[in-house]
Amino acid sequence: MNQPNRGQILQTVFSHFFPVASPDSELVPSSLHEDITPILRVAKDVEDTNPRSLFLQDLDIKSVDDSINILSGHSHALDKANELDPTSSGRDVRQFKNTILQWLEKNNESTLKARQKSSDAHEMQSFYQQYGDEGINDLLNAGAGSSSSQRTKIYQTAVVLYDVLDAVHRKANIKVAAKILESHAEVEAKNKIYVPYNILPLDPDSKNHAMMRDPKIVAVLKAIRYTSDLTWQIGHKINDDEDVLDWLKTMFRFQKDNVSNQREHLILLLANVQMRQTQRQPNLLDDRALDTVMEKLLGNYNKWCNHVGLESSLRFPKDKQQKVVQQRKLLYTGLYLLIWGEAANLRFMPECLCYIYHHMAFELFEMLESKGSKKKYKPKNPTYSGKDEDFLTKVVTPVYKTIAEEAKKSGEGKHSEWRNYDDLNEYFWSKQYLDKLGWPMKANADFFCKTSQQLGLNKSEKKPDLGDGCVGKVNFVEIRTFWHLFRSFDRMWSFYILSLQAMIIIAWNETSESGGAVFHKVLSVFITAAKLNLFQAFLDIALSWKARHSMSTHVRQRYIFKAVAAAVWVLLMPLTYAYSHTSIFIVAILIYLSPNMLPEMLLLIPSIRRTLEKSDFRPVKLIMWWSQPELYIGRGMHESAWSIYKYMMFWIVLLTSKLAFSYYVEIKPLMGPTKEIMSVPMPGYWLPEFFPHVKNNRGVVITLWSPVILVYFMDTQIWYAIVSTLVGGLYGAFRHIGEIQTLGMLRSRFQSLPGAFNACLIPNENTKEKGIKLAFSRKCHKIPNTNGKEAKQFSQMWNTIINSFREEDLISNRELELLLMSCWAYPDLDFIRWPIFLLASKIPIAVDIAKKRNGKHRELKNILAEDNCMSCAVRECYASIKKLLNTLVTGNSDLMLITTVFTIIDTHIEKDTLLTELNLSVLPDLHGHFVKLTEYVLQNKDKDKIQIVNVLLKILEMVTKDILKEEIKRLHLLLTVKESAMDVPSNLEARRRLTFFSNSLFMEMPGAPKIQNMLSFSALTPYYSEDVLFSTFDLEKENDGVSILFYLQKIFPDEWKNFLERVKCGTEEELDAIDYLKEEIRLWASYRGQTLTKTVRGMMYYQKALELQAFFDLANERELMKGYKSAEASSSGSSLWAECQALADIKFTYVVACQQYSIHKRSGDQRAKDILTLMTTYPSLRVAYIDEVEQTHIYSKGTSENFYYSALVKAAPQTYSTDSSDSGHMLDQVIYQIKLPGPPIIGEGKPENQNNAIIFTRGEALQTIDMNQDYYIEEAFKMRNLLQEFLEKNGGVRYPTILGLREHIFTRSVSCLAWFMSNQEHSFVTIGQRVLANPLKVRFHYGHPDVFDRVFHLTRGGVSKASKVINLSEDIFAGFNSTLREGTVSHHEYIQVGKGRDVGLNQISMFEAKIANGSGEQTLSRDLYRLGHQFDFFRMLSCYFTTVGFYFCSMLTVLTVYVFLYGRLYLVLSGVEKELGNKPMMMEIILASQSFVQIVFLMAMPMIMEIGLERGFYDALFDFVLMQLQLASVFFTFQLGTKFHYYCKTLLHGGAEYRGTGRGFVVFHAKFAENYRFYSRSHFVKATELGILLLVYHIFGPTYIGLFTISIWFMVGTWLFAPFLFNPSGFEWHEIVEDWADWKKWIEYDNGGIGVPPEKSWESWWEKDIEHLQHSGKWGIVVEIFFALRFFIFQYGLVYQLSAFKNKYSSLWVFGASWLLILILLLTVTVLDYARRRLGTEFQLLFRIIKVSLFLAFMAIFITLMTCRLILPQDVFLCMLALIPTGWGLLLIAQSCKPLIQQPGIWSWVMTLAWVYDLVMGSLLFIPIAFMAWFPFISEFQTRMLFNQAFSRGLHISRILSGQRKHRSSKNKD
Repeated sequence: MNQPNRGQILQTVFSHFFPVASPDSELVPSSLHEDITPILRVAKDVEDTNPRSLFLQDLDIKSVDDSINILSGHSHALDKANELDPTSSGRDVRQFKNTILQWLEKNNESTLKARQKSSDAHEMQSFYQQYGDEGINDLLNAGAGSSSSQRTKIYQTAVVLYDVLDAVHRKANIKVAAKILESHAEVEAKNKIYVPYNILPLDPDSKNHAMMRDPKIVAVLKAIRYTSDLTWQIGHKINDDEDVLDWLKTMFRFQKDNVSNQREHLILLLANVQMRQTQRQPNLLDDRALDTVMEKLLGNYNKWCNHVGLESSLRFPKDKQQKVVQQRKLLYTGLYLLIWGEAANLRFMPECLCYIYHHMAFELFEMLESKGSKKKYKPKNPTYSGKDEDFLTKVVTPVYKTIAEEAKKSGEGKHSEWRNYDDLNEYFWSKQYLDKLGWPMKANADFFCKTSQQLGLNKSEKKPDLGDGCVGKVNFVEIRTFWHLFRSFDRMWSFYILSLQAMIIIAWNETSESGGAVFHKVLSVFITAAKLNLFQAFLDIALSWKARHSMSTHVRQRYIFKAVAAAVWVLLMPLTYAYSHTSIFIVAILIYLSPNMLPEMLLLIPSIRRTLEKSDFRPVKLIMWWSQPELYIGRGMHESAWSIYKYMMFWIVLLTSKLAFSYYVEIKPLMGPTKEIMSVPMPGYWLPEFFPHVKNNRGVVITLWSPVILVYFMDTQIWYAIVSTLVGGLYGAFRHIGEIQTLGMLRSRFQSLPGAFNACLIPNENTKEKGIKLAFSRKCHKIPNTNGKEAKQFSQMWNTIINSFREEDLISNRELELLLMSCWAYPDLDFIRWPIFLLASKIPIAVDIAKKRNGKHRELKNILAEDNCMSCAVRECYASIKKLLNTLVTGNSDLMLITTVFTIIDTHIEKDTLLTELNLSVLPDLHGHFVKLTEYVLQNKDKDKIQIVNVLLKILEMVTKDILKEEIKRLHLLLTVKESAMDVPSNLEARRRLTFFSNSLFMEMPGAPKIQNMLSFSALTPYYSEDVLFSTFDLEKENDGVSILFYLQKIFPDEWKNFLERVKCGTEEELDAIDYLKEEIRLWASYRGQTLTKTVRGMMYYQKALELQAFFDLANERELMKGYKSAEASSSGSSLWAECQALADIKFTYVVACQQYSIHKRSGDQRAKDILTLMTTYPSLRVAYIDEVEQTHIYSKGTSENFYYSALVKAAPQTYSTDSSDSGHMLDQVIYQIKLPGPPIIGEGKPENQNNAIIFTRGEALQTIDMNQDYYIEEAFKMRNLLQEFLEKNGGVRYPTILGLREHIFTRSVSCLAWFMSNQEHSFVTIGQRVLANPLKVRFHYGHPDVFDRVFHLTRGGVSKASKVINLSEDIFAGFNSTLREGTVSHHEYIQVGKGRDVGLNQISMFEAKIANGSGEQTLSRDLYRLGHQFDFFRMLSCYFTTVGFYFCSMLTVLTVYVFLYGRLYLVLSGVEKELGNKPMMMEIILASQSFVQIVFLMAMPMIMEIGLERGFYDALFDFVLMQLQLASVFFTFQLGTKFHYYCKTLLHGGAEYRGTGRGFVVFHAKFAENYRFYSRSHFVKATELGILLLVYHIFGPTYIGLFTISIWFMVGTWLFAPFLFNPSGFEWHEIVEDWADWKKWIEYDNGGIGVPPEKSWESWWEKDIEHLQHSGKWGIVVEIFFALRFFIFQYGLVYQLSAFKNKYSSLWVFGASWLLILILLLTVTVLDYARRRLGTEFQLLFRIIKVSLFLAFMAIFITLMTCRLILPQDVFLCMLALIPTGWGLLLIAQSCKPLIQQPGIWSWVMTLAWVYDLVMGSLLFIPIAFMAWFPFISEFQTRMLFNQAFSRGLHISRILSGQRKHRSSKNKD
């Protein structure tokens, strides 16, 4: 039995003294946290008896003394709390005080007797002295042997103990001993030095730390500490370790923690850059490194100075020593970092930081240049200086408050009425505004424009004219309109319109006129071009009108001049065309085109155009003025000539194909029918003629052509899908993607892996082939077939990967043995010992061949020569047997005999006579004997000893040695393993990862530098409140009868089996019986979910990979042969492994931005504890968070103020021994805490959370990682290769600023929906982004895991944009910003990152809705406008069709259906179609071809191509067929409706918002009411409308049903029933019953009200659903009403089809009479509603009489009409078809006009009408679902369809449910 340790005994004693557990030190209110938490932590240390920190030697005596100390500590904490907040007005302060008071009262009695013997003061003094004498003295004696973290902990504890001691003495009115005071002074001085550190321990005693011994670190530290030429302020006490940053802090009043943070940042940045430089003076900072950092860090500032016409403040002294110049550079660099580190939300405004830096750098220059004598000089103070934190309060805070005030206005949804981050930043692009703002900043400057309330004006006082309420919007105003699409991409729309006009002219006149005449007519397109140009100029003015007052003069002049010039050409072009010769008109065209000809001609010479665009020289600006606005960004974005040629050819091929198809398939076939229709006389209409004087059928022609025109503008997206798929597939094939697809391919090329590994992942001087050479190359760098250094490196790397697989439970123990390479080298072996899975069955086959072909030695030699694996297996087997026998046999005679035998064999081998001289027929017998021998030796059983020769008995125990045992295991496997190893590993994920990694080694990637020379980088993960680690409760909680754990066991059965094997449990029952394994179960499940734990584990593989690679770089031959595990086992501080770890820490930092960590921690949330567990598990992990601290004002009773901090924490050092299972000992430790000007989350949450944490990242690169991502150890090995891409232009003109990576979607196995999404996402992140990056050069940032050039982006606005709503899709704006600022984005597929996606239909739809919302906001953005105008024509096309164009084309696809159906409705109801015959059918044939092409190619073609590349085209075809069988077409058609609805809604009315989809793994059943709420307006209403249109068309139209009509019916059915078809258990009868009850409860009328959530009430949901209309602009409301008028077409057309009027009356009076009838019906409904509210309660009888009377009257009128045959039964049906759309149209108009009609009676009627519609529509939807639920086979089919992928992975739903019931029943029995 295990004996309890000392800590457990002491805890038992303390539980006797303290029956009640002490208050948690982390659950302290924020207002008291800083002062109280340290006290409680120390008290907790005493309670937990920390023998290392508190040095308790004698248990019996000290337990009582410590009880006094604990009570003293808690009592002091209570006193401190009363002192800080005497009124307990702070949040949760009173509750906290009561908790401590209750604890003191309950524990006071148990310690009273002991404390009466001695006073608290005496005991505290005795304890403090003992702590100082024993603890600190031991620490000093340990010297370098103690870590900096331990020293920091000791001194912090000592300070807290003295604080308690002092408080106890003051309470007892006793003076503290002088010796203690003296000791405390020393401790306090040390405590200021030994502060918690992040990466670099900069305290004096850490000089021997591995990192601090690095010569580059030492050189940088020496340089920044050179301050002898600096004059400090009078009275400042100079310390030896102060540096230039401390001087800047003193002069400019930066925060202390900001200085500490940026000091480490600067040191690491300079040191890492210097590591790549050629060493000149190793111990000195190289000027080249400093210049590199300075140039990159201040590059944006220098460019900004040139643009605004300011002289740079970076001025250096002449004729000075190098040290002085270097010091000046360090001061300038440090100043920028300090400004950036404390700028908070201003970091999103890079030019604002340039403005601040410019003035502060100039003040720095003045201070340095104007100094005189050091003794007499009193330095000049900066403008903002004096008090501490002056920079924050006087510089940052005023700007921040302006940002915050503007952000408050964003809730209204009108971007034009508030200034976002971009607006405020662009204020600093003009010197005109900089002069207005001045320095110091003028409080009355227009930048700080304030409301009347802020200005202190009364309501009667008039606010100063600040320009239409939009002061500050200098360059762009976001107006919510579709016209932004034309404005941003006007060249594209002009090209399409002009091409369409030209093709129509040519097709119309193809046979009637000569070529010259047709050419003359075609030239008329330039008249249209002039009109379009005028329209564009008008849009520029109209959409920028609100910024006219703040717009710079030259911008206004440019808009006006362009509009005037366009108007002149609109007049001149028609005149010239009509009254001059063709040649003269051509001259006019050339003059018209001349302003744009220069930029287009310079496209062919991009280097000149880049130079001109980037120039700030006035004459050049004048030349470029017409084609380029004078903006700071968007200049010089053109690529190299070769890149331009590639994407130009891409679009020339695409546009040629598209225009040819449009001409011959869409336009030309319609010319004949159009001419015929125009030539026939006007037919007789069945409807009133609104235009009776029209002499031709123009209405019919418009109806015929409208959908075709829409298809013409839409089908480029289809052609893009086709061409990009072909180009992407071809490009991928040349890049060797998918060359290793299966295990068979891996085995066939495995022997070339060491060479590929050495060429790619090991630093060497050999240059790897690139480009075309690599594309056609099959060769790889070969390494010698020996057990040398290169083979040793590969084997260790390979084994690390395989061991990682085992730790992740992807492989079993047996598979581990088969996959590992032997790391134990025999001296006499000259070949690589391959893994057993590669050599499987080679020995048995060789033995069998030798037996069958005995005497045919040439054949045997040829076989061995051809099969290298067999040769290696035979040689290794022989060497292993030789080694085994020589080791086991010790007798002299036996050993001599064995030696003689092997000598003879070796002789024959040398002479090559082995096969001819020896009898090989006995080999099978020998093989059998050796198999038995290895089995006996491995089993080591007593009963088997008699089977072994007596000689072996004496040394049998030797096999217990690990090395020998492993070798015997390998020999046994080599002898026995046969075909069973051919499928190793069996896990599909392990296979995929191995094949991808192996394949990537043959792809093009930069060579690997040494770890010292690689770029340093950080990873950043934003986290809000998602799952960190699944709790036991979460895992066992049932959801639809299945728990998460049980579900995962069935999804991953092999991994669960491997897990049980790893924890050495045979069954689940054994696992449940062991308590400490519950944590392992939580981890196993969390690693298979989308949790933060999974992400952190993946990212920390970087640390492990870098340590191993550093070992390869630093180890000598002997250490390398020993292996890295041998070095890792060394515990010496100066060991090789310590250097490897230090180097890894210097190169890599991982920060998780846990926004609400402090809130979770103080509330006791389990997520905070789990995060702390992660920090403890991974000591290098850092957590950044926003700390909200409440400060209570002592002298102002009851008032408090919240302060905000950016904080960074790590796991606190555990300086005492404790039980590892006790999480209570885990504490965090604040490293930095930087005060903020206010709450940092004022825009979009995620980017501002990233911005808060980015100051704590390090390095030159930054990888952004979402918390639903995963990473792999084998991919981490390639990171240093990837970072080298930042140093290569790869055929371009600039270095990349963002490196895009491919992703693997790991949630594909959950359901068919997850599989569909996985395939769609996979095709986008591979073939899609491959084409975007090359050749199109328009890849942006589409989300994590891209790698950013960190220094580039931190000086240019960060890694995302954060303005509320407009930057909803914050990631892509980072790509826009990077491109506009002369960056470039590349894509690399030799490295992959795991990614989780949504798995349920509702989750997926919310995600698609968010993306569509984001695309709608992108359409309005300035970024897209500038890209559309500054890109050349072809790159602009790429940008459009790969961003908002995709969503606009999706919208056009749906609009085509609407236009087609309403056009056909007009034709059939008016009688025109009957008159014209089948001529309109041509339109449906054309549209049908487009519909088929879109479904097949747009969705499936990229998937098929990429799957075919990576897994083979047979698998691709199989997957495609299987997807169709699982209704993939239904899913994608349904998502088309989602995109359409939310994109249109955003552009018209706004309402874009972040939609949290959740990261759940279990697919659950969604209630019917929930589906109705989510899909009612986006799908159900639209499907109902289309269904009614089709129904009316089929009633009155021809019997012919075309393919396009069938596809529309398919769309209707999909939009109506897909949510229920893809809803798990959607047709289970018991779920249907529950859904109906829930629906009735929700739809119940008058159950809403204030505070009732939409999920509980129809009324609340309806009010929220129409809320966006209240924030829509006037034009949005007008458009909404205009589109609502379409519903009246039904009524207009159908009323004339009634039997009483058909072919009899066509007067408008009939239509008017129908409106009278509708009015009567509405009045009736209003009366009933009024009577219900007024009489329904008190006069129920009267109310019933009214209802009966109205019903009888209605029935009487109906019967009378039927009797008189004024209406027929079919007329009743037609009336319903007419009234339903009419009522809905009226409802839409009423909702849009809510402010005008919101009178109690009228609005109540509107709500009643809406309720009736929802009630009827929901009930009609529910009926077919309930009917199908009657048939059990439908539910079984649905289950099979939804979970087919899970079936193939071992998940059978029926088995799950039955197994769960069995599991439950077994528990009940227990």
